[in-house]
This record gives sequence, C-alpha cells and structure tokens, in this order.
Amino acid sequence: MRELSEHLMDLVQNSRRAGARLIEISVRALVETDQLVLQVKDDGSGIGPELLERVTDPYATTRTTRPVGLGLPLLKELCELTGGSLSIRSLPQEGTTVEAALGLNHIDRLPLGDIGSTLSLLVLADPDQDYRLVLDSPRGRLDLATADIRSQLQDVPLREPSVLDWLTGYVYEQQEIIFGGVLHEITSRTGSHS
Repeated sequence: MRELSEHLMDLVQNSRRAGARLIEISVRALVETDQLVLQVKDDGSGIGPELLERVTDPYATTRTTRPVGLGLPLLKELCELTGGSLSIRSLPQEGTTVEAALGLNHIDRLPLGDIGSTLSLLVLADPDQDYRLVLDSPRGRLDLATADIRSQLQDVPLREPSVLDWLTGYVYEQQEIIFGGVLHEITSRTGSHS
C-alpha cells in the first residue's frame, strides 16, 4: 500500500464484512506529540478473544478466499517503523476499534492520500452504509456523516454521480485546509495557518 487512505479502505472493508451499520473513520494530526492517528470504529460483530490475540499475524484470517490477511500486519509494521503502535479493541457483538498511531513527521510515514476519493468509493460500493468521517488538526476539523447527507438529499441517492463528485471535492478541499501540504501530505506546519 502506498498511501494511508488505502490502509483506511482495508480497515473499512473489514468492518463491512463484520456487518457494521455505522463505520466511523477519523484522522487526527496531534502536533504536540508528533503523531498521526488513524482510527476506524464500527458496531459490527466484533472479534473473539482468541482471534484478537492473533489478528496481526498474516496467517490469522477469517477469509475463506485465501489463507492470509495482510492488512493489519502491514499496518502494524508501518506504525512501528514510524515509532508508533497499532491497537485493536473488540468485543463480540459490540464492534471493533482499530487505532494506528504513526510518527507525524517520520520519514517512513506514508502520505495520507485522497480521503475524499476513498470515501466516495466506499459510498459507491454500498450507498446504504452509514459512515462518519472526522478529520482533525490544529488548523481545523471536519465532521461529516453520510446519514446527514442522505437526509438533506431526500430522494437523491448518494451514488448519484453529481453527489459523489461533490463529496470527493468537498472532502478533498477540507483535507487541504485541515492538514495542508501538496499531494495529500500532512505538513509539519499543521499548527500554523501560513
């Protein structure tokens, strides 16, 4: 994976497979502790204690299509490579929270990527799925829920091309304002408005 948005996509796919109704995605730049924290929280079926102990092992997977699952092991390795950590909390029938803390200014941290396009692809795949996206830094905050958008649009479906174009563009603009930088990168100047 070349961007963190691809890791977020992978985590969200795990949540969807677990039957989540609401999937919350947050990206927070914590300048004071030099951390970038990605979190995906869901209300899906959760992970039992036995699998939870082994979930970052590439050979521990619930998939039936192939015998390996590399998403969480790769994310854990990336977190540790940048001086961060990966934590997973889960209770059966209550949901799962995956939190990846990475070094904000570490040279090995991947670029964030295009969160707007990622969210639009997720909506296109299942427009009835509820998502909440939070982007947060000292420069600003976005808190966007697809349920609110759906309510405002009434009879217009979320997968309507003009709605997806708006969603992609709006999140892209907010990402630039909140995190700064070019090529969807988070700059070390996240705390200033220059």
